[in-house]
Amino acid sequence: MAQRCADVDEFVERVKELYELDPARVRFVMKYRHADGSLALRATNDELWLLYRTTQASAVFFAESIIGASIAHRISDHHQVSRDAA
Repeated sequence: MAQRCADVDEFVERVKELYELDPARVRFVMKYRHADGSLALRATNDELWLLYRTTQASAVFFAESIIGASIAHRISDHHQVSRDAA
């Protein structure tokens, strides 16, 4: 089920909620269209698609921070599991 977010703040909050449900299943897609200068952001866990489209450059910062935070979280979880197994 796809759901459009009205603004970037709503998108960020909804992505956080989606990520807390099952971090391993969440993935992001970022698509930039140079022709019209639009950025489309999508996050999914295969059951729910969150969509946000903008032409504002400031939204790129939010997208980078969301993706960076999720990568950092996954890396820290992976290292924690590795240490526990050793």
